[in-house]
Amino acid sequence: MPSRLLAGLLLFAVAGVALAARDSGEPEAPPALLDEGPLPLALAARSVEVQGLPLDQRMAAISELMLGVAYQVDAVGEGRPPDLDPPARYDAFDCLTFVEEVLALSLAGAPSGAAAVRQALRYGPAEPRYENRRHFMLSQWVPGAIADGWLVDITEQLGPASLIEKQIAPSTWAGWRRRALFQLPDDKLPVGRFELPVLSVDAVREAAADLPAGALLLTVRQSREGVPMVVTHLGFLLPAEPGQPRRVRHATKMRGLRVMDHSLDWYLEHLRWYDRWPVAGINVLMPQEQGPRRSRLPG
Repeated sequence: MPSRLLAGLLLFAVAGVALAARDSGEPEAPPALLDEGPLPLALAARSVEVQGLPLDQRMAAISELMLGVAYQVDAVGEGRPPDLDPPARYDAFDCLTFVEEVLALSLAGAPSGAAAVRQALRYGPAEPRYENRRHFMLSQWVPGAIADGWLVDITEQLGPASLIEKQIAPSTWAGWRRRALFQLPDDKLPVGRFELPVLSVDAVREAAADLPAGALLLTVRQSREGVPMVVTHLGFLLPAEPGQPRRVRHATKMRGLRVMDHSLDWYLEHLRWYDRWPVAGINVLMPQEQGPRRSRLPG
């Protein structure tokens, strides 16, 4: 079966896209895949090698090949106006595109399906166009990935959580100084009330032994008047190693502008330094196995 068709079928199945009936009675086709370009051979080979491992180990092994890759904000696009950056690249990541790529390669049943997973995370069931991209973490990416079944919020299972609430109105966007960075019409900017549970930095430290490997750790700042976002960073927790501290892997501006590992203790302590825009806490999201792969996992 051609890889493009396989990827399209995977997107159709794992993203939970419902078939809608047309007037003619024919089902609508799933969104066409963006041309993501060639996947580096080493990454393709690694994703095949680790197919039988649990998800957290797949994430760790695949992302190991990305260590040291440069950090670049907004490194990807649709390869067409208004964002000519490629849909996928492997020479630069920001924190979100790094996590998207790791999840795509780890959750897909084969390397040829990674583009479909990436696209589903980034656009949901919508056509892969700039105006449909989930640009904003609190109001689009996080709730979309949860609703589509890719992630589950486990924050409140790990300790006493507080709720960060954000009311976003058209006036919020109009007055935001970074509004011009997003080439979106006003009616494509999300408005409404959004919320996210968080654990304090101290609560995360206390729950460190219970944090599952592979969990995404989202840095959530205190809500600011006139600013439509609160999530400013994310990475994921690596599997524990005997005698070693827990580690976070992320594409970061911290100490080097690249994909790198930090100990969880150092990472949490670093968050205390943000006095100009204090950190409210950490939101914890757990990636979910997809489709038949579940039956091959231990237990």
